[in-house]
Amino acid sequence: MTKRIALAGLLGLAAVMANGAQAQDAYPSEPITVLVGFGAGGMTDVSSRIIAEKLEANLGVRVLVENRPGAGGLLAMDEALELPADGYTFVSFLSDGPFTSVFQDRPVDLEDWAILGGFMPQERVLFARTDAPFETVEELVAYAKDTPVTFADGGAFWSARVMEAFAKKNELNIRLVPFRSGAEGSAAILGGHVTLAETGVGTSAWQAGRSDGLKIMATLTPGGLEAFDMPDVPTFEELGADYVVKLQYGYAMRGDTPPERVEALAAALQAVVEDPEVQARLRELDLTPRWMPGDEYQELMVGVMDDAAELKAYLAE
Repeated sequence: MTKRIALAGLLGLAAVMANGAQAQDAYPSEPITVLVGFGAGGMTDVSSRIIAEKLEANLGVRVLVENRPGAGGLLAMDEALELPADGYTFVSFLSDGPFTSVFQDRPVDLEDWAILGGFMPQERVLFARTDAPFETVEELVAYAKDTPVTFADGGAFWSARVMEAFAKKNELNIRLVPFRSGAEGSAAILGGHVTLAETGVGTSAWQAGRSDGLKIMATLTPGGLEAFDMPDVPTFEELGADYVVKLQYGYAMRGDTPPERVEALAAALQAVVEDPEVQARLRELDLTPRWMPGDEYQELMVGVMDDAAELKAYLAE
């Protein structure tokens, strides 16, 4: 009888230990944080908050969004690499980050990262104030050869460098005023503090342009604005620019995160991005959500850094 009781006790202990191990291995079981490398109110921030809200509902744990603006998203990426590789922190991983890293002479080592995936391309748009003394980019080129023009970037380092290259090629007097997000860049031009600005679609500058509160001059991205019923807006390529922006939004986490957690979070993010409710909310902002698997997104980032090296060399000439 004693042996039977002892055996039962051992079996019970084994069951408790097994259940405890399963509970310990359950993921996620605590809040998740997404670090956003751009300021509040920009489209990286806004889209991440929409995604985080649905991710929280789907996973049953809190998903916190924290802004760490600066250096084209690199400050947030640097912080993410300093935090534990436990799957409870991931970071905005826009193409602007790897691009910027090349200019800072510390190219992103993709081996450090587990790329979760891309979730959205974005058109970058050049705006002018309605009282600007030019209506087209061709007129801007003629005007800015002799007269200084102020230009606000919307937090995208790549966009600013493309504008710098365009000014160099055409010998323009463009004075760059950097900002940390599309919201800040929008506020600068809408407040009359600069003559030109670039931001992504969805920002307040974009909405103003849609309602004739700003002039939409061109896109710095190659796609154009035909999808927004603006087929006549030229692209920088069509205007003779040698360099354009290829901005993509994505997420990543530390490369030494347990693979099963990387896979679980990537699958959860894909489900959220492809959710009809999330798609509708993003499209209301004129954003274009589209999931890209991690391996494809990583390959894209390799090309981004090649583009950065070429543009950096040109600007250094």
